[in-house]
This record gives sequence, structure tokens and C-alpha cells, in this order.
Amino acid sequence: MPQNLPASLVRLLESHGAEYAPHYPPSDNSDHGPMAYLAMHGLGIGPHDIEAFAKRYRVRLIAASPPKEAVSVERWRDHIGRRESYSALIAFFRKEIAGQGWEPTVARYLPHLISGWVKDAFHPLIRLAYGIEFEMPSEIACGLAYMTITGIDPRLTELAKARPTDLRGREHFDSTRVERKPIFIRGPFNLRYERIVEGAKLAPCGGGAVDTMEELSHACLEIFHATHDFFALHLVTSSHAFRVCAPWAGPNSDSVFSIGLASAYLAIGAPEFASLEDAVDVIPFEKLAKAKDEHDIKLAYSAKAQARAYDDPTYEWVAAHYLTPRLSSIA
Repeated sequence: MPQNLPASLVRLLESHGAEYAPHYPPSDNSDHGPMAYLAMHGLGIGPHDIEAFAKRYRVRLIAASPPKEAVSVERWRDHIGRRESYSALIAFFRKEIAGQGWEPTVARYLPHLISGWVKDAFHPLIRLAYGIEFEMPSEIACGLAYMTITGIDPRLTELAKARPTDLRGREHFDSTRVERKPIFIRGPFNLRYERIVEGAKLAPCGGGAVDTMEELSHACLEIFHATHDFFALHLVTSSHAFRVCAPWAGPNSDSVFSIGLASAYLAIGAPEFASLEDAVDVIPFEKLAKAKDEHDIKLAYSAKAQARAYDDPTYEWVAAHYLTPRLSSIA
């Protein structure tokens, strides 16, 4: 059984992926259900509470359309950017994983899709990352299918080919602020992102430093702490997701990471930073079992995972600072 997940959670995840569409109305929101279920498990929350959350959450979702055609290895690229292919792509990637294993499958397909990782506010990659983190084949298939229908972005690929600057962490984001005024617009995230990638002069950063991902992820934490902005929260959860997926993302992944984060930073308005205290605090984990907001659950898990990966307790300190007042009404 994947990562020793409870049998009830495995059944919940396997049935969910085939049953529900990846978006739901009224505003084309992303289905966070499976990500939240796995995050709750990773936070130590038991199956009963996970199933109760799922029952509440699923009422907002819509059914997935049945497959219209089979997807083949030779023609799978024909389905990039085609939302109607979601169910067929899940079946395709499930078959690939069953035949090859999940790691060879991700290594084979993710490099072709990674340029679109920022689209849909990072949710396709985040869903894939949860599948990988917990080694849940059905969710890996759903994540790859979601990334495929969301589409690729050759512009980001081209920007990532530029020679990296020597800027590090926060400096990388600071250097993009000159681009904000003529480019930034309000509106849905995808519209903002399209405007940025089309017009901004962005370059990858790090200059080959081995800790580029760690430094940029920490800068994302500073942005979120300064703003508590909804999309800035996704900078934290997406930097966690990219770290998980990076071993299979193909060459030049650090540059794809830094360009993607810079474009998203501009898309949310290039906010100021807040320096982080060298402090430790405890996320109110016991209250997350009754939390209603899936973003709170995912932030808590990302903070816990990043703190562990980078040996950096400030991730949990920032999450606790944000979550404690939000969860204070839960008994």
C-alpha cells in the first residue's frame, strides 16, 4: 500500500480522481480535495476526520466527463491543453504507471510539461507533488493529467535558457520590481501571469549555486509573511511542490523554478518582504482536523515539510502566525 496509507484513504483517493473534474464553478476553482486529504494524513490527522472533511468538501465539485477517446503513447501530446481529455489522460497515465512504475513515468512525461507549472496558480504541479510525496499512483496519474490539460508555456522555457544572474533569494524578486508598473494588472491569476510572461524581462538566478531552491523558497516565505495574500500563500505551497518534483523535472529545472516564481511574484503585484525572526512556534495541528479551509490545511503541511527538508523552523513559525488566529474559533 502506498506509503502505508490507511486503506480507507487509498479508496477515497482512487475513487475521487476518476469521479470528479479538476475544476468546479463558479470561478473555475481547482479541486483541492485529494491534496487536502493527503495533507491531513501527513499532519497526523486520522481517517475519520479526513473522511468527514471529504464529505463536506465534495458537495462543491462536479463530475468528470467520461473519456471520449483513448490516449496513446504516440499521440499523448495531442492532448496538451485540452480540458476535455482529462479522464482519458488519467486512464493513460494510470496504465503507464502500472506498466513502468511511477518514477519512470514521471521522469518520462514531466520534463515535457514542467514549463506550464505556474498556470492555474500552480495547482496541477501541487497535486502531482502530493501524489509523489505519498507515492500514491492514482494521484500521480491525476497530477500528470491535470498538468497536461493545463498546457505548457514555451515562453517560460525560453526565458529559463538565459544565462543566470548572480542574484540570490530575495534579491532575485527585488530585481523584478522595475517591471511591475507597466505590466501588472488585476484579475484572475492566469490572466495576470499571461501578461507578465508576455512582457516582462526576466532572467533566471542563482549562478549555479547549490542552494538556489532553498533560498528562493525562503524568500517566498518572507513574501507570504509580509502580505498574508491568498496568492502569496501559493508561493509557499508551490515551492514545496517544486522541490518534491524537481528530481524528475528534467534539465534546467532551477532556472524554470526561478523564472516561474519571479513571474508569479510580479503577477501578485510585487509586494514588499518581511524579515523573519529566528523563532519557533507550534502550528495548531489539533485544530486542523476540524478546519474548513483546504488552503489552511495545505499551508500547514507545506510548512511542516519545508521545515523538515531545510532544517528551518521559521516555516512553521510563519504558518503558526497565520493560522492561529484563523483557527481560534475551533474548539
